[in-house]
Amino acid sequence: MAEFIYYIVCISLFGLVFGSFLNCMAMRIVRKEDFVKGRSHCMECGHELSAADLIPVFSYVFSRGKCRYCGKKISIRYPLAELTFMLLSIILFLHTGTDWITFFKEWILTGCLFAIALTDLESYEIPDMLLIVSLISWICFSVLEFILGISSIKFIIQSILTGLLFGAAILIISLVMDKLLKKDSLGGGDIKLFALLGVYLGFAKTYELIILSCILGLIFAFLRKKIDKSASQEFPLGPAIAASAYILLIVGDAVTAWYLTLL
Repeated sequence: MAEFIYYIVCISLFGLVFGSFLNCMAMRIVRKEDFVKGRSHCMECGHELSAADLIPVFSYVFSRGKCRYCGKKISIRYPLAELTFMLLSIILFLHTGTDWITFFKEWILTGCLFAIALTDLESYEIPDMLLIVSLISWICFSVLEFILGISSIKFIIQSILTGLLFGAAILIISLVMDKLLKKDSLGGGDIKLFALLGVYLGFAKTYELIILSCILGLIFAFLRKKIDKSASQEFPLGPAIAASAYILLIVGDAVTAWYLTLL
């Protein structure tokens, strides 16, 4: 029990810190700023932040949601993003347990999906960099799993073919819909994201991913229109795809087993 609590505390802290980084990275990507170099600064006055200003959640609470230098209100997005990723990390650990290879493989993917959702939500763009990081991570962990005898060459090839198959299928469907609707029906970033997730999830879960993404996308679009009547008809699908992928990482096996009972 003590060991379990220790893991939860560590993962919670890592989740908060990594969530803070991902949120900052997404905001800088949207603003075309370098997220690797440069000190963190207030988005209102530009003042560089000290270490005391960068403690996830606690800095926001202690400063009462205001910048210590200019007094302007700090967006609630900061603590919400940090707490959300902490929760996602904990749920993922409860799912994988101490299978650390699976945990870190899916944790890195979850981090990239989280940043993709934040970026696409604000800029309607999915950065190729995040897709590349996810792919490199999959390659590295796949090689490690092969070396340890956890995975096989056949499984790795099947995963790659699944990604290529679904990526090509989504691309063809998108091109057909573009012709019929006479406008872009799906962004290139969404197509590449589906292909990437096909590599991670496998055939059955990727099929479920497409269905669930469409459902969540429609719900998101409906709620967005209800909240903001002036919102445009276009909406980012990235957050729906990212949320669907995370859900399937956690309960995908159970969903697939249930679906097979219906056949």
